[in-house]
Amino acid sequence: MTLTMAIDDVLQEECIILNSQARTKDQIINELTDILFDSGALADKTCFLKDVWSREELGSTGFENHIAIPHGKSTAVLKTRIAIGRVDGDIPWETIDGTRVRLVILFAVKDTDSDARHIKILSKISMALGDDEVVDDLLHLQSRSELYRLLVTRSES
Repeated sequence: MTLTMAIDDVLQEECIILNSQARTKDQIINELTDILFDSGALADKTCFLKDVWSREELGSTGFENHIAIPHGKSTAVLKTRIAIGRVDGDIPWETIDGTRVRLVILFAVKDTDSDARHIKILSKISMALGDDEVVDDLLHLQSRSELYRLLVTRSES
């Protein structure tokens, strides 16, 4: 297995929710965990959630521009994968710029995956999120396929 990993290796269109009704960090993380479990990426939701919350205790995963990227490296992860949830409202979350969160990218990392691999993916996503136009599109696109294509295309450029 190589150190390179593309976004489309870890993101499936079915793992994207556009109109979540979640109102709390706990609700959206649970909702995205259910999606990851249903996609076959997780063996155990409870174990994975424990690892996500352990990571969250180390420091908030809220970024800026209404985005958070919680993540967990866990023995419960069968396949490294990302789930994305966009909420209809705003979720209170400690973020760099003090904004409330509207887009959550939950990253499930297989515990045997190299740290370098998942850091490269996080880096690619962060680079794409550094573009205000990309962020605006992620917050407003109306179809999962459009959001998927945008993130895959912009993360690879």
